[in-house]
Amino acid sequence: MTADRRSFIKLAGAGALVLSTRKLGAGEKVPFPDLEQLRREHAQAGIVSPGRTYRAMEWEFHTPPEQTFDIDLKGAIEASRNAGAESLMFYTQDHWGYAFYPTDAAVRHPNLKFDLFGTECELARKAGIAVTSYYSLQFNNQCAIHHPDWAWTNEDGSEQRFYGKWHVLCLDSPYRQYVLAMMDEIFSRYQVDELFLDIFGIQFAMYARNGINPFCFCKYTEEAWAKEFPGDPYREGFKARDGWERRFRWYQRRSMTSMLDEIIAVARKHRPNLLVSLNGGPESFPDDIMQRVSFIYAEPLDCPTGIALGSILMRGWARPNYQAGVFTDYGYSEMYPGDLARVQANALIVQNARTFFVGDAPVLSGIDGQGFSNRWFAVATDAWADVKNVDCLLGPGLKPLLSTAVLSSEGTRRELEAGKRPQDFRRSTLGALETMTFAGRPVESLPDFKLQPEVLSLFEVVVLPEVSVLSAAQAETIRQWVHAGGTLVASYRCGLLDEEHRQRKNFAMADVFGVDYAGEETAYAFEANGKQREGNAVSTYLESAGHPLAERIAQGTVGLPGPFVKMKETTAQTVMRYRLPLLAEDVPHNKWVGWGPIPPGPGTAGTAVAFNRFGKGQSVYIGAPIFWAMEWRAEWIQAWIPWLIRKLVPRPLAELRTSPPSEFVHGSFFHDVEKDLILVQVLDAVQLATKGEMRPTPDVEITLDAVRLRVTAACMVWPKTRDLEVARDGRRVRIVLEKPDRYTALYLKVG
Repeated sequence: MTADRRSFIKLAGAGALVLSTRKLGAGEKVPFPDLEQLRREHAQAGIVSPGRTYRAMEWEFHTPPEQTFDIDLKGAIEASRNAGAESLMFYTQDHWGYAFYPTDAAVRHPNLKFDLFGTECELARKAGIAVTSYYSLQFNNQCAIHHPDWAWTNEDGSEQRFYGKWHVLCLDSPYRQYVLAMMDEIFSRYQVDELFLDIFGIQFAMYARNGINPFCFCKYTEEAWAKEFPGDPYREGFKARDGWERRFRWYQRRSMTSMLDEIIAVARKHRPNLLVSLNGGPESFPDDIMQRVSFIYAEPLDCPTGIALGSILMRGWARPNYQAGVFTDYGYSEMYPGDLARVQANALIVQNARTFFVGDAPVLSGIDGQGFSNRWFAVATDAWADVKNVDCLLGPGLKPLLSTAVLSSEGTRRELEAGKRPQDFRRSTLGALETMTFAGRPVESLPDFKLQPEVLSLFEVVVLPEVSVLSAAQAETIRQWVHAGGTLVASYRCGLLDEEHRQRKNFAMADVFGVDYAGEETAYAFEANGKQREGNAVSTYLESAGHPLAERIAQGTVGLPGPFVKMKETTAQTVMRYRLPLLAEDVPHNKWVGWGPIPPGPGTAGTAVAFNRFGKGQSVYIGAPIFWAMEWRAEWIQAWIPWLIRKLVPRPLAELRTSPPSEFVHGSFFHDVEKDLILVQVLDAVQLATKGEMRPTPDVEITLDAVRLRVTAACMVWPKTRDLEVARDGRRVRIVLEKPDRYTALYLKVG
């Protein structure tokens, strides 16, 4: 009895909970949701919270000093509502540093003669639309111009400016009190549902993306450090790694965590239920930031194949109501080909992310003779053409089916930050999410704070993409999971650092990999000065060792950039071997070959990919940074990794395949536990790659494990309504969509 109960609970956690097993009578219809009725109920619900709507719109409004305010605000609100907007974001302070309301604390726009923000709030509420207050936190040209000592200062004394135009303010300066005074004004005077902080932690976001030095060297920052750490000179400490990292965490705490706490305290003093959101996501911000806010918003971390990778990353972080953006410049400078914004919006809802529509200044004095762009609002209308018909099906009650987990390692991110290679974390994590999505199985991002046995037991495959930092406890959790039957894929310096970032002599899971660490080869990837080469220059080749798992790329060699790890087999089977380049490029000594990669030579360096059986489970260890290399779109990686996953786990919980194969067709599976239904969404994003060209979507086959998910019926609910045939093939349930539309939503009945 106990064993049966445990099995039931495990299946329920994996998305297979069955609430009713009643058989339908002859001619009885499955009670699938009535989409039209749900839409009517949604439309009659009144103002929708910005934390719940899938249709939020920003009126970007960075207004230079010469600009006037000849705007038909009532008409713009009406255009927003007609487009489908349920939440509107209005500016209180823009990048120029201008306030758009009567202020005693800040700089009001010189040509503004009325309360713009207040008028917008009033009109939106009358139209049944929620209000979000936009605030530009660290871009403020006015304050930097009039108070140059408040500006973020580089180490050489120059002022830091982004994108060649925006002045950046230091939050150690008196600007901090300036911000808090504005928060007090805004939220004591206006009925606002949400505060949206833009340009929050900008120095850390730019460091993560571009490696720009994140530190300010103004007098205020140096004085703050000296007060907290007397006798430890601020500038001197950057020379040593531990000093650099200590200052990084300190500056992060002061300018992000503490600043956020102070803003929230002032705002919620007046609006206790205020939602607080940030522009940014887990690839830039530490977890303690994200745990403080109502939800996070990420600019699109998409890819050429149209997968909303940022949305997957945010969903795994277990933060509610995450949003992602659809950006467009189709209001002024470009024609609008092939409903591109619509495809982008659909890519977000496929991952159950709320869509956020923004473009270049859609509301601006004199535009189209009315102060707002007709074309921009037309694009918004098209972007939400599917969203506003299916968002009543979405929401926090949906639980994703779990098959493949990609670990997002906070420890590894910190290691790469301290090693001055912060971009590598984003490359590896997003590269793994994309390649795993190509395999057609449900993919989830798994932050390492959720790496617990009960969570891990819900997954079939776990991927550690260049995860260098693993604690002993984390390694043991993964070891036990593999031993119990899990499939692990790991790469590069996996677990060679402990939780204190100390070097281990061997992999933390050497027994799971079936190989021992035997050093690292950098000669082919590093320049003479010891710096790693950037870009996709090949520094090692891989060739098949005759193993079945290398069959997909058995002909010739394939190349990878970056250093690689050498290993010695203990219990593992060799899948691929390293084939070394003909020589290590050394330009100062005139050693190179032609224009392209140096071809493979006769030398080898042992095992490159190892397969090992461990207990009831299995692992594949790849000694090179294969997921990091996905940024350069290697075709063989895009083909081999999904093929490998299908070979390792041939009967997954759920899978989506196309015939003929297409990397642009992807989907998701969400379990609606209350209704005992599975919502499947399928998107063909080929228009993004072809700049609007319409092509027929290939046939889509959806298969599920008939034991774990007892699917009894299927029904397409959008863009058409029709029953679908459910076929049983051994242990697999199969549903076929013949050349579906670009976006399709369907339900599967479980029971």
